[in-house]
Amino acid sequence: MDRKSLDVLARTRASAVVWVVTVGSVVPACAGEMPARDSCTAATIGMCIEACLEQFPGAAAREQRHACFDAAEREASLPAAPAAAARGIDDLPLAQMWKKPDRSGFEAYRPSYVIETYMDSPNDAPTSPNPANVVPATRLKRDETDFQFSMKAVLVPDSALPWNDTTVWFGYTQRSFWQMFDAATSRPFRESNYEPEIFVSHRFWNDATVPDWRLPLFVNAGLVHQSNGQSDPRSRSWNRAYAQAGFGGWFSDGASYAVLVRPWVRFHETAANDNNPDITHFVGYGDIEWQYWSPDRSRFLSVLARIRALQLDYALPRPSWLGGNGSDGALKLHLHAFTGYGESLIDYNQRHTTLGIGLSVPYGP
Repeated sequence: MDRKSLDVLARTRASAVVWVVTVGSVVPACAGEMPARDSCTAATIGMCIEACLEQFPGAAAREQRHACFDAAEREASLPAAPAAAARGIDDLPLAQMWKKPDRSGFEAYRPSYVIETYMDSPNDAPTSPNPANVVPATRLKRDETDFQFSMKAVLVPDSALPWNDTTVWFGYTQRSFWQMFDAATSRPFRESNYEPEIFVSHRFWNDATVPDWRLPLFVNAGLVHQSNGQSDPRSRSWNRAYAQAGFGGWFSDGASYAVLVRPWVRFHETAANDNNPDITHFVGYGDIEWQYWSPDRSRFLSVLARIRALQLDYALPRPSWLGGNGSDGALKLHLHAFTGYGESLIDYNQRHTTLGIGLSVPYGP
């Protein structure tokens, strides 16, 4: 439409009500406030034309009025912004980590990292109610290197089971505490904890399901062994059966959260063979973990709570002076804090606080 036609159209409009034809319907376009001419749409261009006429009336303002028409027409011809894509369960990081597996190999299970830590109260003389597990005193340094790697892999896919969306997994987590700065005693590993497990996981969602924080995305049931691989008196170990429910959802800004609830039951051992008979008193009968991913998934936060312990892990992009390049696959700056009992098996009944900083592998999908 040329400027003259727009001028004629504007002059012949009724000033009370404006009707604009849209696809499949006729709607009143002047209901509500007059839009700014730089925010016109196909449905409101008539109102914009009227606004131009009122702002630049008469022959003397013809050029300004026509420029106003041009601006309104340009804005109305621009394609509408696409609607924000609906975020479903399959878009949640937690759900993507427990998606229907394709047996492609190992996947992330828990965070993997290498950090330098400082402990306020090293356990120089580990003890246990079992007299065979009282360790002679040694002098430990407060600072050490702590690293963890964790992975899972499919053992039996759901296609081989009679239940849909049910899979058997193998998981493995290892965490080691290395007295790297103790050159006088040949830099020993103070403790390594080995944690293999086997578990069945059942998923409750499908592509069309909307997240509901009150309903679990999945439920796991498994058997886990954890030990430090030592002989007496340093040996510590226990076996458990557990169930775990995973919940998740979205925040309004596009960030996502997850809640993992895991109660467990310890298997009984004879008094002579039990390296740590009171471990459940200090470590408890379960844990709960809250996880957070930023909208772009560049930041990850985990808060893990047990009856007498609290652990925080925060991964964020490395600054440029630490070699950060903004890549999604780049190593993250990792901050760690722990307070309470049982950060390692040898320390299950010794309270301390640990602070650490280092690098971690990006956690999540």
